Amino acid sequence: MSETLFLVDGSGFIHRAFHALPPLTTRAGEPSGALFGFASMLIRLENDHHPTHLACVLDAGISVARREKFPAYKANRTPARPELVTQLRRAPEIVKAFGVPLFAVPDVEADDVIATLARRALDGGMKVVIVSSDKDLMQLVSSELSLVDTMKNVRFGPAEVEAKFGVPPERLGDVLALMGDAVDNVPGVPGIGPKTASALIQQAGSLENLYAHLDTIVAPGTMRGADRVRALLAEHRDAVKLSRELVTLEEHLPLEGTLEDLRRRPPDRDTMEKTLRALEFDRLLERMRFPSTPTAALPAPAPAQLSMDMLARPASAQVSAPAPTTLVESAVALPDAPPRIVTTTEALTTLIADLSSAEEIAIALECDEAPPRRATLIGIAFAADGIAPAYLPFAHRYLGAPAQLAIADTLAALGPLLAARSPKKRVHRSKDARLALATCGLSLDGVIGDPELGSYLLDPNADSELSAIAARHALTVDGRTQLCGTGRKATPFEEIEIERAAIYSTHRAQATLALDRALAIAVEKSGMGNLLDDVELPLARVLAVMERHGVRVDTSRLASLGAEMQESLDRLQARVNALAGYELNLLSVQQLQHLLFEKLGLPPQRRTKTGLSVDAEVLEELAPLNPIIEPILEYRLLSKLKGTYVDALPRLIDVRTGRVHTSFNQVDTATGRLSSSDPNLQNIPIRSELGMKIRAAFIADDGNLLVAADYSQIELRVVAHLSKDPLLVDSFTKRQDVHARTASEVFGVPAESVTREQRTIAKAINYGLAYGQGDYGLSRVLGIHRAEAAKYIASYMLRYAGVARFMHSLISEAQHQGGARTLLGRWRALPDLEARNRNARNAAERMARNTPIQGAAADLMKLAMIRVEERLEKDFPSARMLLTVHDELVVEAPSAECESLAAMLKHVMENVYPLDVPLEVDVGVGSDWSAC
Repeated sequence: MSETLFLVDGSGFIHRAFHALPPLTTRAGEPSGALFGFASMLIRLENDHHPTHLACVLDAGISVARREKFPAYKANRTPARPELVTQLRRAPEIVKAFGVPLFAVPDVEADDVIATLARRALDGGMKVVIVSSDKDLMQLVSSELSLVDTMKNVRFGPAEVEAKFGVPPERLGDVLALMGDAVDNVPGVPGIGPKTASALIQQAGSLENLYAHLDTIVAPGTMRGADRVRALLAEHRDAVKLSRELVTLEEHLPLEGTLEDLRRRPPDRDTMEKTLRALEFDRLLERMRFPSTPTAALPAPAPAQLSMDMLARPASAQVSAPAPTTLVESAVALPDAPPRIVTTTEALTTLIADLSSAEEIAIALECDEAPPRRATLIGIAFAADGIAPAYLPFAHRYLGAPAQLAIADTLAALGPLLAARSPKKRVHRSKDARLALATCGLSLDGVIGDPELGSYLLDPNADSELSAIAARHALTVDGRTQLCGTGRKATPFEEIEIERAAIYSTHRAQATLALDRALAIAVEKSGMGNLLDDVELPLARVLAVMERHGVRVDTSRLASLGAEMQESLDRLQARVNALAGYELNLLSVQQLQHLLFEKLGLPPQRRTKTGLSVDAEVLEELAPLNPIIEPILEYRLLSKLKGTYVDALPRLIDVRTGRVHTSFNQVDTATGRLSSSDPNLQNIPIRSELGMKIRAAFIADDGNLLVAADYSQIELRVVAHLSKDPLLVDSFTKRQDVHARTASEVFGVPAESVTREQRTIAKAINYGLAYGQGDYGLSRVLGIHRAEAAKYIASYMLRYAGVARFMHSLISEAQHQGGARTLLGRWRALPDLEARNRNARNAAERMARNTPIQGAAADLMKLAMIRVEERLEKDFPSARMLLTVHDELVVEAPSAECESLAAMLKHVMENVYPLDVPLEVDVGVGSDWSAC
């Protein structure tokens, strides 16, 4: 753009960055995440737009003029958090370092300063771009002035404003006056929200015209009850007039300086380096394009200093470690080196020598599309500092393909390098790499980094594919589909030309090296370095070993159980048909919708994109209304278990091993819990008769037995440890029946007088704590009224006051930090804690309560698995850890070793981590899983 003034809403951006991005800190503990986002935005603005004129505006107080009109204006604003105040105070240093003119006028709001500067520029024949997301500033948008939201990469012109608010920018102030603003204490009209306000102004044309013809307004599509709306408008006429004045921006402030003072001049390199290095933003400097001949930076024309003292408040809770960020402090760059393709023994020898002398290397394996445990290796790429990346092709098959290395001889030569602890290795999806190499008889050691695991710790909800991780760090890395295509026209990797495969694979190896280093720094700063190094990376090796072992299943038992289940399904089907009066497919959503809501006239509970929901939750709510629901629910559960396990397990048996090899998913849940697939063992009912029959099909080999070790009430013990509640701690310390003790406390009866029903209620309350369950959830579990459930919970919280305080503190701390952290430091961001939508906010609060509890239990189980595997390798080399489900480990061992093995499991698992209450482990031994 030529002669365009960019106006940066600095305070607005820092506030948004603070709440949107997990915080970083310097090594000295100073918060810096919002400043990092602010500095990154200024660099991006400079590099992408090259503004001819630029200024930054920071808030320096609440408008005195508006306070004089309305003393309650912004009176209810929550004081800023101390770590935000610290960064707001340092913001002028960032602005000065970039050589940007700074405006911060005491007792004048930033929006008014921006409006005044924009008016001057427009009157001077310039165009204006406001860098902000503030809806109030959208009133200024015109054909010559646009607003850019850099965090969402959205530009607002007149058309975009009208699309968002239903009115053009010049009428937006009318809408804002009607709807008011609870955050700023702009009164507006109670009961009139954005849609109704927009509809009214669309109909009347303006606020003045609306009140001039108040008796003639009708109810637009978003409005209900024209009489009520007219009455509200009339009643709050004065409030609307005041609100219109409050939202109107001041465009004629007496600011010093001229437009020429705002002309962009290069920053002083020394000042910028000093400021950014002090905040440890070293890599940001690499993204700033300094001119070859820097000139003096323009001094800020603002006549006043920032005064942020009014934002300060006493620190209520200190963050033990900063929250993680998915941002690395620069765009990751890769060395520009062409790959070497290794196809001779001499070149292989040279490469191995080069790699062996390197301190760190990165490895990228290229296999066919089979699961890693059965994959065929097609090629390997290596990258290291100071040497050209290399690709070793083994099994490319296409017309004209050149001679390639003999895979057996090559892997034999590479084996010692891969198995050695030095050089250190960084491998994306290291678990899968271990499995693929094990298929070739190779082991992998010395792994110090895995981008998948580092990215998962920083953001467990983000895509963990290498290309997706790279994209989040300003780096382009192709995925397999970009190289091979998708669908029927996809080319198998082995048919890709070696030259193209070499570029693709070495690029991924280089990206693995660069990304993992950057991610490791971010993980360390986020307080999760030990979690990565001591838990997640060692666990990847343990899981690979478990997946290779697999577990034996008894197909004859499954066949017998399948026939038994089919008879039950047939009986249930016949019962439902009889009750319905006709035959129907109980797995058909459409047929169930017709039966329940049309034929039987049951009340709809919830609507989905495909119509009225008939999921299990809805059916459970409808169950008391009609006897047909119960057999439908039972049929569905039985059918699912039969299809998922009884029918599927025989098909999943590997013909080469005769065993089922489940896949353990390490990066699948936000709490850190492991999941499994093919088969998903987490969904086998634990205590039901049918679940036990399915477990009975998992058997030991001849001469062996299974040993199952299960943590007893681990999540409740975590609650006791974290809450320090004296009653709960006392129960576990004395090894009492904790549910009976809870029932005794809640119902006020002696422990020996607790009934089975009372204990059941107490047990539901105890376990509901770990899932953030409220009165609604408890009422559903127990089948009681919500008010009764609320009474039970209130009684519990009264007696277990330490637990009540702890649960409350979890939410307040999560709100303070923007997320939740577990016992071992695992982080989970919870942005919906600030959501306006109540359901979203409530869900986030439940996550804030259950994440520290479930996450701690998951972390303890992972530690236990690592310690157990170490002991198995040392003392029980014939034993094999096979499965982990929920809080249980299953190990197979020779019968003669099982007694001592069981004692070892109990000892290791109970002493894996010191808690204020004892961990207890129940151990069982049997020929099948159900017998343990």
